[in-house]
Amino acid sequence: MKMFCTNCGKQNPEESKFCSSCGASTEALPPQNKAAYINKKEEMTFSKSISTCLSKYIDFGGRASRPEYWWFYLFTILLSWGGMLVDSSTYSDSTQIVSGLVNLALFLPSIAAGARRLHDTGRSGWWQLIAITIIGIIPLIIWLASKGDEGNNKYGTPS
Repeated sequence: MKMFCTNCGKQNPEESKFCSSCGASTEALPPQNKAAYINKKEEMTFSKSISTCLSKYIDFGGRASRPEYWWFYLFTILLSWGGMLVDSSTYSDSTQIVSGLVNLALFLPSIAAGARRLHDTGRSGWWQLIAITIIGIIPLIIWLASKGDEGNNKYGTPS
């Protein structure tokens, strides 16, 4: 009988008492209960979101969950504000060099995360371009905040 972690749902060797992934205890499950542990998703935290989005720096394929996108969006806003604070305290003529570099460095991962988030709702990442029309920001925010497709869609499996 396969051993499944009671915390993260990872499958472990039969003789293991602890998960090789997270260290939690494992238990033998009858076949009908395996799906409950296999389909259990890990919670997307602030730091995990940042590492996920930065590791997929220019990956425009796949899907991104709501927490993944919005935590990363918060990170980009905070970093941008931090750059503006450094610029205002460092340079008297407000050149905004630091904030410009921060925004430039985070531009592609932000666009990629937005595309993956739109993929999660079943839309193309190209829909981000409607933000150029100013009024298009409203439906874009609604789509980015919408619940993603439950099952697989043409962009892949849910993350």
